[in-house]
Order: sequence, then C-alpha cells, then structure tokens
Amino acid sequence: MGLTTRLADPFTDDDGSIFEADIGKLAAAGITKGCNPPVNDMFCPDSKVTREQMAAFLVRALGYTDAGGGNLFVDDDLPIFDADIDRSATAGVTKGCNPPVNDRFCPTGYVTRGQMAAFLHRELG
Repeated sequence: MGLTTRLADPFTDDDGSIFEADIGKLAAAGITKGCNPPVNDMFCPDSKVTREQMAAFLVRALGYTDAGGGNLFVDDDLPIFDADIDRSATAGVTKGCNPPVNDRFCPTGYVTRGQMAAFLHRELG
C-alpha cells in the first residue's frame, strides 16, 4: 500500500512496542483511529482484533464507501462499526459468520488467522 508517512507519536500506549512505527503509519493513513473512542489516544497494541474492528481497518485501508443499503446483518447494529461492517460485506470481503445463512456477522468475536486469510483473499484476490 506504500505507507511511508508516519505520525510521530499518535498513541500513548505504544511506546517501546516493536510495532510502533507500523502503528504510526496506519494512523497517518487514517486506517486506525485508536481503540478508545471517542478520545482515540490509545492503540491497545497487545489486544486481539474483533471482527467489527477488522472490518473498520479494511474499509479504511481500501476506501470502501458503498454500504449496500445498510443493515446487512441481524447482529451488527452498534453505531461505531455498523457502516464499516456493511461496507465490507457489500465489497464481498465478508459473507457472515453463520454459513450457509450468513445473516450474522458476530461483531465482537475475534478474527482467526484462517478467517483473516479469507478476508484478505477476497479483498486482494
């Protein structure tokens, strides 16, 4: 993605992290806004990523804007990530978490490495 610009110290909790430079580049690109909205001065570098957070990262990274009419899943009506979840589904990145019906997103569930591989394949493939 060619991320070269880095914010010097956008978050208070990543000092000394081996990922600090990467985190700063994601912040400069607008891909991450932090983990403690609305203040967003923390990144939580050791926390796991939820499916709703993953959707937000991917939507911001690739600039998806079409939410496909919204409300694509029965369990994603949280105001922070609802639009990002719908945008990622409209782009074909996710198909839901309960195949074959796929009417649920499981927003607070964690992303497994296998799921992440599938999301990235659908997105970049």
